[in-house]
Amino acid sequence: MKAIRNKYVLTAVISFLLFLIVTLLRNDLQVLDEFLISRLTDIPPGLLSAMQIFTYAGSGEFILIITVLIGAGLALKKNYYNAVMLGVLVFGGIILNYALKVLFQRERPGEMSVIEVFGYSLELASYSFPSGHTMRTTILILFLIFLTHHLSKVPITRMSLYLLFTLILIAVAISRITTGAHYPTDIAGAVFISTTWFCVCLMGCRSLIVKGSIKA
Repeated sequence: MKAIRNKYVLTAVISFLLFLIVTLLRNDLQVLDEFLISRLTDIPPGLLSAMQIFTYAGSGEFILIITVLIGAGLALKKNYYNAVMLGVLVFGGIILNYALKVLFQRERPGEMSVIEVFGYSLELASYSFPSGHTMRTTILILFLIFLTHHLSKVPITRMSLYLLFTLILIAVAISRITTGAHYPTDIAGAVFISTTWFCVCLMGCRSLIVKGSIKA
């Protein structure tokens, strides 16, 4: 049990340090950002359309719907502890992302946009760093991998789901660059801080999880 906790602590520390490095160097990496953007945005129209589908998969509306469905499913199975942890992860992650965006106020590669929820504009500036789509997707994917690890008893099924979830995350992350919404460093920062947030929440909710049907 202690070894597992130490693993989460180490992961959280490393991820946070990587986030700090990306944060401090994001302006110095501007040339690399622009080089990668020029390569990833120069794609066929058909592939761009596919990327727009993936970018929708990371939208706040889609993630909210999926979160509610998964949370409801866990609650119906009386797995209240993981349902609560999912809520803390996702909704806490949304608040964290907005706080970081306001803190750094990095302008997007394209035109500045405003935050929209289900088609309604909140008249709040939507800054670039870190990527909200990538943060939301990373947090949800990490939770799904966590559930798969504890629920799936068949190794091939488990590994297949790991691969599927990872590919979805990569597709959503790349789509934010190909659609011109974010710099690559926005994506990297989002992945690192989301991993940190996941580990912190997992350790914080650990005493509740141990009492539930899934033991971490």
